[in-house]
Amino acid sequence: MKILAIDIGGTKSALGQCTLEGTKVTKILGLTKFASSDFRSLPSMVTAWCKQNPELKFDAIGAGVAGPVIDGRVHLTNLGWSIDSDEMEHTFHTPFKICNDMESHGWGLLGLEASGKFTINPGSPGPGAMALIAAGTGLGEAIIGWNGKTHHPMPGEGGHASFSPTNPIEDELLLYLRREYPEHVSWERVLGGRDGFRNLSRFLAGHRKTELPAYLGSLPSSQFDWGEPIIKANAAGDPFASDVVALYATLYGREAANLSLKCVPRQGVFLGGGVAPRISNDLQKYFMRGFTDKGRFSELLKSIPVFVIMDDVNGLKGAAIQCSVIRL
Repeated sequence: MKILAIDIGGTKSALGQCTLEGTKVTKILGLTKFASSDFRSLPSMVTAWCKQNPELKFDAIGAGVAGPVIDGRVHLTNLGWSIDSDEMEHTFHTPFKICNDMESHGWGLLGLEASGKFTINPGSPGPGAMALIAAGTGLGEAIIGWNGKTHHPMPGEGGHASFSPTNPIEDELLLYLRREYPEHVSWERVLGGRDGFRNLSRFLAGHRKTELPAYLGSLPSSQFDWGEPIIKANAAGDPFASDVVALYATLYGREAANLSLKCVPRQGVFLGGGVAPRISNDLQKYFMRGFTDKGRFSELLKSIPVFVIMDDVNGLKGAAIQCSVIRL
């Protein structure tokens, strides 16, 4: 079976023709990564891919998208597109299956090779669920359930749950964020790649009563990816950027622990999205500090394996697999 698989993010999207044998992706052809904002809709993006790859045919289209999918329809949270499955099938004359991007990443995890992950905490793995928390443009979360024989990914929008501080500094952070987002302060405002690094940088500078570094002070105050310059400055040893990344990594651990306590993922917590692979060394230093800070349940959390997903087409593979599974 050949499936045009699509992994749609708020910043970047990947498309490719995936060949499946059973539920395993064996080949990807025509792999193309687009800037999502260059397109006004999913049909226009698919049309562009088809024009670039006229020789590649497919039996169905499977897409994982960053937003809640209800009855085959979705409005993408950080992109503004609306997608309707019936309209896609009518436009491209082929079966179309859409799912939440965390669900598709969960399907991808089921075939993740050892080389596709980086270990933060080896833990003590055993049969059970898996958890996925992925910081990209936004923040996605999902549980991959376990019924005693097989895993089954479930969609989730846990990144939009309320931010929960655990110490005086984080209390101050919450008060700061309430002024910025009076309607609701979610974890995405703290850990999302678009908003999180900007918010943590501005908070930290204000808390210390200092100016932002010059490489940040000239950036737009909103709707701009501050993660890129901060991650680069951190890699170059800039002290302020390193402090921002350390705070970010600790908070990443806190929310991953919140998710883990809801499902006890003995098979592991997986950190997806575009941010984690770029700060994997910092996650090794600081993530577990936040992850295990849960009082009576600290020992349980120490036993849970934690991995960074290094396979940058895991979501693409998962979109193909979920489409195949639904159609089998």
